[in-house]
Formats: sequence, C-alpha cells, structure tokens
Amino acid sequence: MHTDSLYASTRRYQLSAPQLQQDIHCDVAIIGSGMTGISAALELAECGYNVAVLEAEELAWGSSGRSGGQIIAGAGEDGASMLRLLGKDDARAAFQLSLEAIELIRERVKKYSIDCDLKSGQMEVAARPKHMPHLRHAAELMQNEFGYDIQILNAEQSAEKTGSDRYHGAIFDANGGHLHPMNYTLGLAKAAQSHGAQLFEHSAVTHIEYGNKVKLSTAKGSVTSDFLVIAANAYLGKLVPAISRYMMPVGSYICATQPLDESILPADCAVFDSRNLFSYFRKDGEGRLLWGGRTGLTDAYPKNLEAVMHKRMTAIYPQLAGVKFEKSWGGNVSTTVHRMPHFGRLQPNVYFAQGYSGHGVAMSGMGGATIARAIAGQAEKFDLLSRFPVQALPDNKLAHSIGLAAALMYFRIRDALG
Repeated sequence: MHTDSLYASTRRYQLSAPQLQQDIHCDVAIIGSGMTGISAALELAECGYNVAVLEAEELAWGSSGRSGGQIIAGAGEDGASMLRLLGKDDARAAFQLSLEAIELIRERVKKYSIDCDLKSGQMEVAARPKHMPHLRHAAELMQNEFGYDIQILNAEQSAEKTGSDRYHGAIFDANGGHLHPMNYTLGLAKAAQSHGAQLFEHSAVTHIEYGNKVKLSTAKGSVTSDFLVIAANAYLGKLVPAISRYMMPVGSYICATQPLDESILPADCAVFDSRNLFSYFRKDGEGRLLWGGRTGLTDAYPKNLEAVMHKRMTAIYPQLAGVKFEKSWGGNVSTTVHRMPHFGRLQPNVYFAQGYSGHGVAMSGMGGATIARAIAGQAEKFDLLSRFPVQALPDNKLAHSIGLAAALMYFRIRDALG
C-alpha cells in the first residue's frame, strides 16, 4: 500500500499490475518501478523490446511517488562542482544531458497526455544576506561555462515571486519546474503498458543469478532475461551490496496545507533555499502549499515532523500561523558522497543507476532512457554518466553513524552562523 501522502490521495491513474506467479523469459528485466525503471521500460518497449518490471511494493511506491516534484537543471550539486569533478568537457556534456532530461519530461507529458500538473519555473532563494554572492556567482558560472541563462533577482524581485519578504535575493530558472511525481510516474507506466511492457507488483526480487542470461527469483516466480536494469535506488536494500555501498538513503519529508490564495507563492514556481539543511516548497494543482525538507541525514522518520515544518513555513509566511497541515509524509532519497548520480555496469549485460541526490525528477527519467539506449547499442551518453566519480561509504555501521552525526552537526552550525 502507498504511504498516506497527498500524492496518493490525488492520483489520477488507478493502474494495477499482477504479482509474478510463474517463470517467464524476456529481453530486459528491470528491478524497480520508479522513474528510472519505468522510463527505461517505456523507452525499450517503444523500440520493440520485451520488458518485465518487478516492483517489491506497488507501482511508484518509493521516491518517485513521494518526492518534492522539483525539476532542476544540472546533474550535480552545482556547476562549480561539476566542473571540478568532471572536467570542462564532460561537465558541459553532462549539463546538456540534464537539459535534455527536462525536455524529455515535456515531450512525454505531451505525447502521452500525462495529467501531472506540469508547471514551469524553479528558483533558489538566499536565506541569509551572505548567501547571495554565492548564488550570483553560481548564476554567472552557468551563463559563462554552460551558456545557460539564469536570472539573478534582488530581494524585491524575489518577494514578488514568492510572496515573502524574508529572502535576500534569488536565482530563477524559467526552464525548470515542478509536477505531481506519482501521477507522472504512473502516466509513464500506463504508456509503457500500452507498448507491451509487463509490470508486476508485490514481486520483490530475492536472488539474482548473473551470467550470459540473468535470472531473478521472487517468492512465486522468476524472470530470465538477456539484460538486467537495477533501478531500486534508495530502496535497494541489501540485494546488490556491490553498488549499495556507494549510496546512502536519506529521509526527506513534506507537509501539505489546504488550498491557499494567490498571495502565497504567486509565481507558482518551485523553490528551495540556500541552507545546507534546506527547505523546499511549491504549490500543487489545487493551490495547496507543499512544504518539504530534511530534518537530519538519516532515513529515521522524525517524531515532530509537522511541528518542525510548520515552524519553518511560518518563518517565511507568518500569515499562515493558523493554517494546519492536511497531509504529511516522507520517504527516502538516495545521495552519494559527491552528490552526483552513480551509473555503471556490474557486467556487460547488467546496468544500474542510483544516487540522484535531489535531481531525480529530471535525471532519473533520462537515466532510464539512457540505459535503454545503451542496451540498444547507443552507449555514448551512458558512458558519460558512468564516468561520474564515486566514493564508497564506510562498511562499518558505527563509523557510518558517527560520520553522519558529525556531518549533521556541521551543517546545523553552518546554517546557524549563516
């Protein structure tokens, strides 16, 4: 069953898929029915491949059905990080791929008439005065190094878009945007089914047998395929230790108000602030304010979630002090040490993608499509993504916990000091 989120209660596609209860064969098997897996399934099915998707829970159950829904340009934390980690040529190619990812969303929404409240506009706001020079530098770097137009806003212009005078400027990307992530993912799933993709729910993979053919075992059946795509991301668990140690599930949470008037976020764009432990927010198709963020660096569900989010929201919109949240929910997103996605092959016929680090709405769809194209023989863009640097996390649980606690304390101190 889906978590009790606003997205689940406003879903417009009531897709269902059977549990796998037999042994089947296909060209490509995919683990995970989020944006990566379903995007790969759609791309492959459009090209005539016989595809089977195995989902442990329900379609779009994980991050893809719970996220903030923000569509953000870029494949990493920021342009400077991409240049430093990838070099100029690969950084520019990766950034261009992220723009293609945004365009792919628009193309698919139009082609398949996906009802997902797709809207344009995305901005990062300066939470402190001293944050604005960094945002200005980031925008100038995007313009100079990537040829990408980012608008620099002063405090007054920022207030016009957000309806709040609590920010000290912003950078605005008209090409970014936001959407209802569950409806988008389910719309892709419906399209994949229409092209013949087989989707299975409640069919958790319990064992993978690698080889020239790959065999996936579930509780009541199996899938044997020529290729495998591992797309479980933050919910991979211990199924594939060889890649899970490069990715860390981190909890991200959202609370939704009742529908509000247009004085709150009049630009109707997606927003996130410049803090390390940042808040993000947007309005849905009915005018509800969705306020999200992280309360820590683990996947533990916070006990005082609504109180924390309400305090953050009313610090920006004090006029909402009497407004209660109608829904609150959370889920895990996967992040990497370098906060860039992790792509690769475990063997020539086994592909994986994970660790989108906050850029998943756009990059996961392109990631799935890029894997599909690599399987079809066009691997140039997949090879680019596979060159992104990775760093393993500590295997020792105590060392891991100590490291997370230290990072959390560091970020909180930095945010407190501005």
